[in-house]
Amino acid sequence: MIGRERPRGQRGFALLIVLWTIAVLAALIAGLAADASSESKLSMALRSQAVARAAADGVLSYAILDVLRAGATAAGPRRFGDTPVTVGLVDLSGRMNPNLASAVMLQALLLGLGVLPQSAESLAAAIVDWRTPGLTPSPHGAKAAEYRAAGMTYGPPGRPFENLDELGFVLGMTPALLAALKPHLTLWSTADADPAFADALVLVALRAAGAPPVAASSTEARVIAITATASLPDAPRVSRRAVVRFGFSPDGRGWRVLAWDDGEPDAR
Repeated sequence: MIGRERPRGQRGFALLIVLWTIAVLAALIAGLAADASSESKLSMALRSQAVARAAADGVLSYAILDVLRAGATAAGPRRFGDTPVTVGLVDLSGRMNPNLASAVMLQALLLGLGVLPQSAESLAAAIVDWRTPGLTPSPHGAKAAEYRAAGMTYGPPGRPFENLDELGFVLGMTPALLAALKPHLTLWSTADADPAFADALVLVALRAAGAPPVAASSTEARVIAITATASLPDAPRVSRRAVVRFGFSPDGRGWRVLAWDDGEPDAR
């Protein structure tokens, strides 16, 4: 029996088991290799993203120093080490704050955007009523009763706007009109728009409200949003934004950082 051969069917079955085992081992090895490669790529991407983020933050710091030293900073391409960074700058000092602007000023801005006079008057009053405590609407304005009559399930909270998108809930506001308004508005300012930095539409609104032609603070207090976008070949672009008020601050410094974030579109 010692020299007796196994049946051909058993030999074939044993070979099938060996081949199947080899295939499973090969698949496991390939999977481990793929996992290792994916982890390596992820690690490299995270490292590149961290480098880009640090570069953007570094350029933002330099841009703030530029404003402090020279009163301005140049927009455009820069480098932080080997990382290319693009700087963008928006002076918010000349924008209107809907938490502070009068109904007359808001109405003039709406008229400048092409809103019909009656609608502009009502919407401006509704914006003021939204931020003003109380249940009684101003003339041509809107409080809770007017919102209910329009089929709304909410009403004015009687507190300042927390972001510009909140204006979209004001009775009479439309998405298209809000999109047209946003470039002229900011919630970062603590006073009326500075005529020295205002655009043509805001200037008209200021004049309609009887504002002086030049603000006394134009050489002292400015609010500037600076964005730095870093790009590396093996990582997504990273944008960082700082909103800084230049001028007197409560801590005695000549500048104060109001926001430092990931460069989302300015909602304030």
